[in-house]
Amino acid sequence: MRTRLFSAVLLLSLGASSPLLAQPPATKPAPTTSAPRSDRTLVYVLTTGLEDAQVMQSVFVHARVAAEQRRLREVVILVYGRGVFAFDGDIEARPPKLAESIRQAMKAGVKIQVCGTALAHMGIDRKRLDPTPTEIVPQATVTLVDYVAGGAAVVKY
Repeated sequence: MRTRLFSAVLLLSLGASSPLLAQPPATKPAPTTSAPRSDRTLVYVLTTGLEDAQVMQSVFVHARVAAEQRRLREVVILVYGRGVFAFDGDIEARPPKLAESIRQAMKAGVKIQVCGTALAHMGIDRKRLDPTPTEIVPQATVTLVDYVAGGAAVVKY
């Protein structure tokens, strides 16, 4: 009886290393590349300021990746509130990688809209914007309502 128990324990312990007893490795499902193209717009809303530059940069990276999939009608970043400081070229505290992430997102086809009211409220001169956004909208909240009324998906940062 003791020999059988020892043999069973031995076989179980060797099971992970023995090719005869080991279970096949779990395979990860392949990424879905055949998902249908959607006629929807994905809107990322950026209101976070330089107090969290990592989150600020993430929105541009995530939007770029979404745009590179070419499966949505449009990928937009709508910037208002403290988020407009991402575009103030005169702020020394702005990480250099942030401006580069913005440029890469725009190069990938992301439409970046910045709130004109927020720029005025924060005292940011439009001539100081770096990089220059795709568009300056009069009021971001009105623009957001238009996107939602048109069926857009919204992600807030």
